[in-house]
Amino acid sequence: MKVQCDGCESAEAVVVCCADEAALCRECDIQVHDANKLAGKHHRVPLFRPPTRTSCDICQDKTAYFFCLEDRALLCHNCDMSIHKLTASTSNHRRFLVTGVAASL
Repeated sequence: MKVQCDGCESAEAVVVCCADEAALCRECDIQVHDANKLAGKHHRVPLFRPPTRTSCDICQDKTAYFFCLEDRALLCHNCDMSIHKLTASTSNHRRFLVTGVAASL
């Protein structure tokens, strides 16, 4: 399953912008982040190729390997397991390996 762009809502997202909490396709990413100097400084994480090292949004210590679509968060293995085992609702969240492969418990 692929992540849909939050900008145009038609193309496949290729990055997640941490500041905007948005998944964006290449064209929307360029439009949004070339708009001004401040937006150009936003930290963006590629969805379909592993980043060099992205920290977990929760513990901010370990490397993030999962992206939760509902939480809009990058998570390490430990934080992903602790959050998504809490309730039936959270266990149904759509989660992806940072490489773009769907993940499950």
